[in-house]
Parts: sequence; C-alpha cells; structure tokens
Amino acid sequence: TGRLILDVPTRTLGFHKIESKTTVYSYMSLRNLSSPPLVALAGISTMAGLPALDAILSGTSLAILKFINTGAFALNVGAVSVPGRLDGQQDDEMRKGELNPSKPNSNETASGVYGKNRSRTLVDPSGWAFAIWGPIYLGETAFIATQLLSSHADAVLPGITAPFAAANIMQSLWCASFRPSYLGGGMKKYISASMLAGTAYSLSLVLEAGNAAAAANPAFQAWMLTPFVMHFGWVSAATLVNLNGSLASDETASPRALTALGHSSALVATALGIGVTMTMSVPAYGLTLAWALAACASGMKKRKPAHSENDEKILGAAANVQHKLCFAGSLACGATALYTALL
Repeated sequence: TGRLILDVPTRTLGFHKIESKTTVYSYMSLRNLSSPPLVALAGISTMAGLPALDAILSGTSLAILKFINTGAFALNVGAVSVPGRLDGQQDDEMRKGELNPSKPNSNETASGVYGKNRSRTLVDPSGWAFAIWGPIYLGETAFIATQLLSSHADAVLPGITAPFAAANIMQSLWCASFRPSYLGGGMKKYISASMLAGTAYSLSLVLEAGNAAAAANPAFQAWMLTPFVMHFGWVSAATLVNLNGSLASDETASPRALTALGHSSALVATALGIGVTMTMSVPAYGLTLAWALAACASGMKKRKPAHSENDEKILGAAANVQHKLCFAGSLACGATALYTALL
C-alpha cells in the first residue's frame, strides 16, 4: 500500500501544465501497474489494436463516439495529474528554489535526472516552451464540449474517435513511464519515448481523418482541428526530447553518441516541421515545431556544464552547434508555416 498525493490547483507539469489543491488517496497496486513490461505491453496492444478499433467505431452511433472521446480525454487529464513524473520533480524543485536551469551553478535535483543528465542532453528546451500545453488542453476541452453540446463536430467523429482515444491512452502510458525507475541502463529507458511516438502517430491519424471529413463536409469548421494539430506537433518534438534524455540517463553513453543523436534530432524536427506542414497543409504544425526548436535553441544557451571535463569538451562545443541548428530549424519551420498559410 502507499499514498497517492494529487495537487489540484497549484501543480505545474513539465510537458503538461495543470494546477491543483492537495488531495490524498490510498492505493494498493498503482506502482505495479506502472511496471515497464506492463506499460510496454499496453502500448504495443493499443497500437496493434488501433486499426480494428477504427473499423469497429466507424459504424458506431454518435452518442457512443462522444462518450469514448470524453472518457479518453478524461483519462489523459487524470494521468497527467498523478505526481512522481520526472518533469514534476523538476517543477517542484524549481518552485522551492532548489533548481534554476538558467544558472549553471544551481543545485541538482535529488534524482540527478535534471542535474547530471540534463547537462548531457543536447535537446533540452527552456521552461517557457511548455506554456503551449495551455492552449492545447483548452482547445481540446473546447472540442470535447462542442461534440457533446452540438452537432458541429459530428462529421469528423467516426474517423477521429479511434485514433483520438489511442492518443490519449498512449499519453497516459507516457505519464506512467516517465519516472525515475525507468531510467539508467537497459531498454526500459526508451519506453517513455516510445509512448510519445505512439501518441504522435495516433494524432497524425486524427488530423488525416479530420481533414478528409472536413473536405467532404463543407459545413465543418476546419479550425476545430487546430488543437489536435498543435498537440501532434508538440508531441513530435517531445518524442525527440524524451529520446535524448533517455540516452543521457545512461552513464555509459558516450558524449559523441549524445552529440550525434542531438544533432540528428534537430534535423529530424526541422524536416518534420517542413514536410508535414506542406504535405498536410497545416501551418499550425510548422509553427509548433518552430516554437519547440526555438525553445531548444534557448535551452542550449542555459545548459549546465557536464560533470566530466572530457565530456564537456565535446558536449560544450556540440551545444554551440546545436543552438545554431535549432535556431535555423525554427526559422525554416516558421517560414514554411507562413508560406503554407498564404497559399
């Protein structure tokens, strides 16, 4: 047994910004439900079952679709409120004044994840980047309310409900796996990044189905899909952030491996921002990637030096290159979004 403490208006989350007043719940086996094999199996099962679920729900009544969307979104909101995630630890320590990422000599976190390991990753966005979760969650909340209270979203529900539910499940599984017990050696450190990748893939299907429905139904307001586009863009970037952080948590990872992954992540993020924006005609995706890359460029200016002088010789120089790559990528994604919007 143990105690699960949920902060209900004053809690800020790294990848999710949600606030709360302290409520205490008893639980008996929540930790077991967060075991790496179980979380990995749940993620694989969700992705494998998505096509079948989509086929089943395509012929389901609108009332059931609305219920599923609401329940899946509520699951996500509940999951991000559970304390103990790595980003939650960082936020708590920043609030207490024990950690200030803008000051290289500030104290490290107790877990070492946002101290030693943060100095090793080259994809570490500044804290202001996470403010984007506000409009994402407000927009998706508005969509849930709209589909419940009106018929304006009826045209897209058959196509988006299965991938939307899968996205919320995968993000909830990320919440379960983005914890200190998953870090270090072994493959379990990559489970959280895999859950975010599954979230991004599911949201890409939401966007694809939404665009198709919007094209077939002129009465549907395509702007209603904007929160999903932003969510898709942000978790695309977050997957790369998480992947780099996972590798950095492994003390055996060489600085050259960290450098290669960091630089390639900046290039992949830029390619996604340009490619998806143009092929799917979604300026909001490019703007979201531009935001993320700008935050990563800013983060390289505030990074703490690596503990090892030998590592810092490599990572310090790499951080300067990374800043330029992320800054250039941000400009490219922003320009692509503007060009697409004007077409």
